[in-house]
Amino acid sequence: MITADQRHAVLIDSLIQSGELVDERLIAAFRATPRHVFIPEVGALTAHGTVLDARTSPEAWLAAVYSDDAIITQVDDGDPTRQRNLPTSSSSAPTIVARMLEAADLRDGHRVLEIGTGTGWNAALLAARLGDANVTSVEVDPAVLAGARSALAAAGRSPATHLGDGAQGYPSGAPYDRTIATCSVTRVPRAWIDQTRAGGLIVTPWTAMEGAGVLAPLTVAEDGSASGRFRGGLGFMLLRSQRMPDAPPHGLDAEPDETRVVDTDVISPLTEFATAFPITFMVPSWRMGMRKMGTGMGLWLSATDGPSWARVYPYGDQWAVEQGGPRSLWDEVESATAEWIALGSPDHDRFGLTVTPDDRHRLWLDEPDGPGWDFVLPDR
Repeated sequence: MITADQRHAVLIDSLIQSGELVDERLIAAFRATPRHVFIPEVGALTAHGTVLDARTSPEAWLAAVYSDDAIITQVDDGDPTRQRNLPTSSSSAPTIVARMLEAADLRDGHRVLEIGTGTGWNAALLAARLGDANVTSVEVDPAVLAGARSALAAAGRSPATHLGDGAQGYPSGAPYDRTIATCSVTRVPRAWIDQTRAGGLIVTPWTAMEGAGVLAPLTVAEDGSASGRFRGGLGFMLLRSQRMPDAPPHGLDAEPDETRVVDTDVISPLTEFATAFPITFMVPSWRMGMRKMGTGMGLWLSATDGPSWARVYPYGDQWAVEQGGPRSLWDEVESATAEWIALGSPDHDRFGLTVTPDDRHRLWLDEPDGPGWDFVLPDR
């Protein structure tokens, strides 16, 4: 059996060889902080839903822990009565952890606020790099926090950990040089900007629609704004206070106001990240998902500002589009796709975000004063 130490060394070497880990001090922090200490021996799942148990299958458990993949450590907020089987806490894939910490551009003496303690592994890495006294971590879930505190103690680390809503930050420790979120947001909380010093960085996953996110390193300015260009696509669970409600989407079984048939390639913009990501913010106030429709899987679109909806599903060798409500959502998607193509089909890393002092969120292309879109925050 390959030992945990051997697997840990191989994982870190692979992160270095792939270019995800570059900073020597950060590499040392990763080498000093094995991941398995922070993964529960019982009750965790792989990203594909396989149950992990270190007692009955220790080798499979270690192999999963030291794979470059997320490990789910909680579903449905720990509430067995919900029975939705939605992941609500996890240990992020090591590649993603490394990418975010490299993007934070950490320096000796930096004081960091972490939003979302989770398993505690990321907090431990920060503490190994900067020292325990320079790391403050906030976690909203008491059970998750208890597990993280136990793991941190077992690893010999003691960053400050607090129970609270991460959207509020932790003002008594401000200002911070870096604010790092291990959850995704659709709107950057004002508290994070106010609690990060001018010239400091907020490093957060950002998404207009869950499932199509990017990494957003935002530099805080003297005027209370924050701005930066996106880096890399990734997917994170939303900050709990920014989750969409559980209400079903509009129009799942409603009679359409309009039906038409479109070519197969017309739906590809919503199934490919390069186009789906900009469309999520070019079209305001909507969400999307998949559902079995007829003989195959189809897409549903639902407005968050009213009862508008659209359905798109296989129709022979083409696709049928049905829509209803005061907005023609599918037409809006087609218009946004045409706009993206007219701009030269830019990739996600040519876009960025500016949060103004009055909390307006503006998406832009290439430069903050370039072509832009005011992001309409989802109704909740």
